[in-house]
Amino acid sequence: MATDTYADYFDFVVTDIDYVIQREPDPDWGVTSMVNSSSYILAYATSGLAHYRFAGREDLLVREGDVLFFPKGMAHSGHADEDRPWSFLSVAFDAVAGAGNLDEQLAVVDHLNRGSFASRLSAHFAELHLAWTQRKPGYLIRCRAITMTILHELIRQQTLPHLDSPHARELITVIELMRANYRQTYAVTDLAHRAGLSPSHFRALFKQFTGLTAKEYQHRIKIAKAKEFMLSGECNVTQAATRVGFADIYYFSRLFKKIDGRNPSELTRR
Repeated sequence: MATDTYADYFDFVVTDIDYVIQREPDPDWGVTSMVNSSSYILAYATSGLAHYRFAGREDLLVREGDVLFFPKGMAHSGHADEDRPWSFLSVAFDAVAGAGNLDEQLAVVDHLNRGSFASRLSAHFAELHLAWTQRKPGYLIRCRAITMTILHELIRQQTLPHLDSPHARELITVIELMRANYRQTYAVTDLAHRAGLSPSHFRALFKQFTGLTAKEYQHRIKIAKAKEFMLSGECNVTQAATRVGFADIYYFSRLFKKIDGRNPSELTRR
C-alpha cells in the first residue's frame, strides 16, 4: 500500500457551512462570472449535463458523478444542457488552517474531479444534504465532518502516489527510511543509491512523486516530528530541534516558521 507523501502538509478544519442545496433539473439554470468571495464551493453532479467555463478552460462538459471545486474568489460561468439539464448538490463552506497556508493546501484539489473515485462521493453528498435539511441536534457538527470527509477523499486521491508509477516501490522504501530515521539527514546520492537510480533520475522522479525535493521532504518530516515533541510537552524548542537532527537552533526556528507558519516557541507556551 502506498504511503501518503503529503501526510504532514495538510492541516485545516472546516469551520462554517453557509448552505447545502439540491438543484433539480432546469434547462434555464445558469450563472455568469459568479464569484464567491467568502466561501469555498463543492458541487456534485447527480444527473444530466452542464457546460462550464473557469480558470481559462472553455466549454467543459460536466456530467453525472463529477465533482466541481471552486476556491474563494474564483470566477466561473455555467449553464445546464438544454436537452439533458443537470441536477446537483452543492455546499458552500469556510475553513481555517491549523498550520501553513490554506489556499496552498486546497490548491491540490482539481476544479473538475472525474472518475470512479469522484462518483463514489455520491453517498457523502447525499448524507450531507440529509443532515442539513433535517437539522437534528448537532447537525452543524455532522455537516462539517462530512465536508471534511469529502475534502479528505479528494486530497487523498490527488496526492496519494500510485504503485504503477515508475519506480514507485523504490521511492516509497526511501520515504519510509527517512520517516523511520528522522534524526538523520540523507544526501541525495545516498538516497539515489538505495533506490537503485542515478542521482539526476532520482531527483526528477522524487519531485514528480511527492511534489518536493528530497531535502524539502526531509525538512517536512523533521519539522512534523519536532512539532509532536513540543505539543506533547516532551521537549522545549532546543530539545526538539536536537532530537530531529538540527544543531543550529536559529536555522531550525526559521525553517519551522517557513513550513508551519508559526514560531516554534508558540507551541511550547500552550
